[in-house]
Amino acid sequence: GLNARYVERERPTGLVGCVVAHYGSGAGSVRTDAGSLEVRSGGVVLDGRFLPLSRGAADLIEALFLARGRVLSRRELGRELPGGERSGRAVEVAVARLRESLGGVDLVQTVVKRGYRLAVSEP
Repeated sequence: GLNARYVERERPTGLVGCVVAHYGSGAGSVRTDAGSLEVRSGGVVLDGRFLPLSRGAADLIEALFLARGRVLSRRELGRELPGGERSGRAVEVAVARLRESLGGVDLVQTVVKRGYRLAVSEP
């Protein structure tokens, strides 16, 4: 399911231009109730402001980001955390820490008896 791109080998800027075009196009962003969200390796960019996250929090937000608003169960999110598959409590604690790291921005919604979802805006 990955999109392939051809890069001309003769041009030294071919690969760089391809990467810049990909990330500059907004391909890695989603509209949320709190604004435009982009996931980075060490955190997220929310409406142009970088918010650093721990590795566990970054893994959780990336899974929620890729789900694009679909509800993920605690079990699904637990696969993203070390030891999370063994304990539903580990997922709850990780989500609480993620919310705290986001500084009160309501990006992660709890869906009672189902799991968690990213607060994506309707198109």
